[in-house]
Amino acid sequence: MPVSEQDLKVDRQLAEVAGQLPLLSLMTPINVPEARKAFFAGDDPVFMYRDLPDLDAIAALLDQVDPTAPADATVAHLAEALVKELRLRLELLRNRNTDQALFVAVELFGHVEDKTVTVAEAILREPIDPTPPDRVMGAEEFAVAAGAEIARYREVYPELTAKVHLSDSRPGVLVEAGNLYVGKGTRIAAAHAPGLLAHEVGTHILTFANGQSQPLQMLSFGLAGYDELQEALGVLAEHLISGLSSARLRTLAFRVIAAHLRSRGISFREAHEELVAIGSPRPEAFTTVMRAFRGGGSTKDAIYLRGLVRLFEHVQAGLDLESLYLGKVSFEAVPLVAELMTRGVLTSGPLKPRFLDEVDAQKRVQEIRNGRAVIDLGGRAA
Repeated sequence: MPVSEQDLKVDRQLAEVAGQLPLLSLMTPINVPEARKAFFAGDDPVFMYRDLPDLDAIAALLDQVDPTAPADATVAHLAEALVKELRLRLELLRNRNTDQALFVAVELFGHVEDKTVTVAEAILREPIDPTPPDRVMGAEEFAVAAGAEIARYREVYPELTAKVHLSDSRPGVLVEAGNLYVGKGTRIAAAHAPGLLAHEVGTHILTFANGQSQPLQMLSFGLAGYDELQEALGVLAEHLISGLSSARLRTLAFRVIAAHLRSRGISFREAHEELVAIGSPRPEAFTTVMRAFRGGGSTKDAIYLRGLVRLFEHVQAGLDLESLYLGKVSFEAVPLVAELMTRGVLTSGPLKPRFLDEVDAQKRVQEIRNGRAVIDLGGRAA
């Protein structure tokens, strides 16, 4: 069933606004190496950020959107939710690097719930699987591997426009507007690279491309609340491709603890020392705490583990995994998206994650359907 011109107009307006608010890039420090060096020299880290876009102009564009205009009630519901979220993103950016940012981030990403903290603490009590020394990939080598992975998807979908960029200012690995950015100082354990490619390319880039192919472009930049399901799918991809290592699972648990500590209002150095005290190596603890304190403070890093637990519950309840890759959807929007699929408003999209067809991946999905819990991962057998 075609989408009306009235509905498409609202959708395009929202996609335009969302595309001008790359929250992750704008909220992530651009001077992490320098701040780390100062911190370990005894000073408090001072983080610097990219210049903000013209937030007043973007807000004016958003004010022109009438989310009640769509004739399709489901589209109108999705539009109203996204307008509210985009207003919160604008508010977060206006309050960047202030204490108020944390309160806005809680509205966007939720509180760090006791249930999630309990799961994180249980993971950190588990024994660490011994892992032999692993070869490390530099940024350029990983970028080449990512380009090759994108090329494999482009063979299936020639319209795929994703590119890989080596970045001076973006730390680590991230996807923005369907492109992959690799910080030039990034170093990745070779054994983790296939899982990371499945996370960044096979999940984030793939869902952006599938979303672009939909009549509703909201699905490319993300429906309201999409981050939690997106990151859960990304971590699930890591597990399906190579099994989630105990070290990776502990990283997710430390992120929850760091976000929880930031919510309690303690200092950067106190949070760092608390993470070290419960087993995090000092360099990794700095990065984890930086993520929780960036931009003034955020609870976003709790969504990886929280989302993974929720995703396992949905899979165990019989949810079809493939239906989650037609764009950047949220847990809350899953039934609405299914209804739009049934009516022919949305399609399955041109791309399917390559790893879903792997025998080991199918085995691991079945283990989850049979009741395997998140805490039972960490590289151990079922």
